[in-house]
Amino acid sequence: MKKFEYDTNIFNFYPRIKKLFQVDNLSMINENVEVFKRETDQSTSYHKLFYKWIREEETLNLYDSFIHDYIRPLYDEKIIYQAIPTFRVCYPNNIAVGEFHKDKHYRNKDWAEKVKELNYFLPITNAFDTNTIWVESEEDKADFSPMNCKYGEFIQWDGSNLTHGNKLNKTKKCRISIDFRVIKSSMYIESDHLTINTKIKFGIGGYYKESII
Repeated sequence: MKKFEYDTNIFNFYPRIKKLFQVDNLSMINENVEVFKRETDQSTSYHKLFYKWIREEETLNLYDSFIHDYIRPLYDEKIIYQAIPTFRVCYPNNIAVGEFHKDKHYRNKDWAEKVKELNYFLPITNAFDTNTIWVESEEDKADFSPMNCKYGEFIQWDGSNLTHGNKLNKTKKCRISIDFRVIKSSMYIESDHLTINTKIKFGIGGYYKESII
């Protein structure tokens, strides 16, 4: 697990999403929803707003530029990356992801172990204590600890093999974040497997896109 910083003056995700949601403080938003299960953790009104917004040309160009400036330099070759980042909301007294899991269990396990995909966690509000992701330090060690990360930072980690999830958020602060996955171009293998919620094929032109350089 590695933590990096980025320039929030250029990649100003917080004020853009605050404007989108029409709120004064993203960490104070809430919604009258039941505690999330896996089937419902991508279904709030804020999720709908985000996924429409992220597909707009200006916003998608900002995301692609972030990948180009901060993620691609971490690799020694082209990368295959998640075309549309996943949006997460962890309301107070709720969870952001419906269950503890390893990402490879939502896909073809053999495929996941061959491509060696890495995850990136980018909080839009400060992520800490019970409002952030809890993850084990080694596969099946079950020594869960919080993935603390501030706005202006992002974390590279192995969500495919490490069990992770959320505890009930008792911080009184909402956590908003995006996450995405990356594979080295030379490690990429076509897959007919579909995403668990949106049923998009795990392939270039679907779930993934390739970096320009």
